[in-house]
Amino acid sequence: MQQLTQQQQVPIVKIEKLEKRYGKFTALHELNLDIMPGSHLLILGPNGAGKTTLIKSMMGILNYSGKITINGIDVTKDPRGAKRNIGYVPQNYAFYESLTIYDHAVLTTRLKNLGTDQIEEKLRLVNLWETRRRRVRACSDGMKQRLGIALAMIGNPKVLLLDEPTSNVDLRGQLEFQKLLRALIAQGKTMITTSHLTGLGELATEVMVIDHGRIITRGPPDELMSRLSVNDTIFIRAKGVIAENVKRLTQDLGATDIEIDGEWLRAAVPTKMKLGMLKGLLNSGIAIDDLLVERSQIESEYVKLIGAGAPGVDNVPSTPAAKRGGN
Repeated sequence: MQQLTQQQQVPIVKIEKLEKRYGKFTALHELNLDIMPGSHLLILGPNGAGKTTLIKSMMGILNYSGKITINGIDVTKDPRGAKRNIGYVPQNYAFYESLTIYDHAVLTTRLKNLGTDQIEEKLRLVNLWETRRRRVRACSDGMKQRLGIALAMIGNPKVLLLDEPTSNVDLRGQLEFQKLLRALIAQGKTMITTSHLTGLGELATEVMVIDHGRIITRGPPDELMSRLSVNDTIFIRAKGVIAENVKRLTQDLGATDIEIDGEWLRAAVPTKMKLGMLKGLLNSGIAIDDLLVERSQIESEYVKLIGAGAPGVDNVPSTPAAKRGGN
């Protein structure tokens, strides 16, 4: 047991003074990073921050200065050995549309010089075994995403690299991906995920914010959130004069940035005051048609750590109807 603990304390990924230049442009500035076995590192940053460059450097696709080791193997000195420890899920997976799900799995085993005995296990893990005879052209984006993860898992790599894995799938696909991540985390898989979308922060053991090729900060999601002055958002649906009454009440209870858009009232509420405000609304006797609470997430708040107006961060619609795309 003591020996196992000592092994767990050795980083499975170690990055030392990593720098990547494109001519005069420096994409990564002497990054230092240790990633422990069984952890899930979520890398956040706007488009162009250096997230994908970091992933490609770890895979040995790019030339760089510095040192990267994967499970003790130097990526530069033994790229094949390092790659055997990596499963990679790119943003856009290049599938052969005419092949079936099963045929793709067989092809991957051949490319990795492995037998086919793992195929059923990996396809069952991502819930694709029953549809293994379906051609890729007939698969949804969510299914293709899960197939990419299954193929990456063949060979049982020590580390999974997921580069913007939910950028091309709908909400259902993102939820399916989160469920799959939970299963992989339960297995103790080490994962590194890059994203600028919400929904993954709660599944990460650590978050790293990167911008202009530099690590701005890193730490557990809750710890980073505690550094920020963040509010949850409460949406209340009420009509006419009642909405005005709700506005005055929420303001008295500590809400800020209160706006009324049609029948919906939106207000920012400090997380610690949220339950008190909900109790105050329920005890007020005011007739409320609907009420929604949206928790702040590190993925939507991290930009505060790198300064307002960072590129690549989209504005968030201010009402539930806007988020649904409806009226």
